[in-house]
Amino acid sequence: MDWNEFHKDKRMQINWEQQKVISNPLRSRLIALLFEQAMTPKQAADLMGKNPGTIYYHIQQLVKHDILEVESVRTEKGIVEKFYRAKAVLFKNPEQISPAGHVNSGSTNIYLSKKLVDQLGEELQDLFFKYGHLSYKEKDSEEQSSYSVEFLIKEFNEGEEE
Repeated sequence: MDWNEFHKDKRMQINWEQQKVISNPLRSRLIALLFEQAMTPKQAADLMGKNPGTIYYHIQQLVKHDILEVESVRTEKGIVEKFYRAKAVLFKNPEQISPAGHVNSGSTNIYLSKKLVDQLGEELQDLFFKYGHLSYKEKDSEEQSSYSVEFLIKEFNEGEEE
């Protein structure tokens, strides 16, 4: 089973306010991390190499907007530890109106090195080539329509809350 098949049922319907809250790359990374494994803010901060206070703040914002939930609470030597889990890793805003003719889309905010940005661009180009080739192979056996497929990788610098 591939990643998309496994996570397809984990798509969460969100509103505009939730969409704004998850649009920060640090929060996107935190959501992905806490979807895979529940952990405390301190554990998440250590894994992400961030200040625990910063991570705690972002976790509280995500809990407040119903993106994360407390999965379990453990008391260790008198200290209460809350383990947080992301409710989903894929999100869809049903209020978002697509332009006419729009068939499908997706976006994410992630941290990438220059090397990974280059690799992603190459792999997306390879996908375009692959589907162009597949289209040619099936042209006589399947009805086809014309589509415009685009991708954009841009640097996120809109006042990140870190």
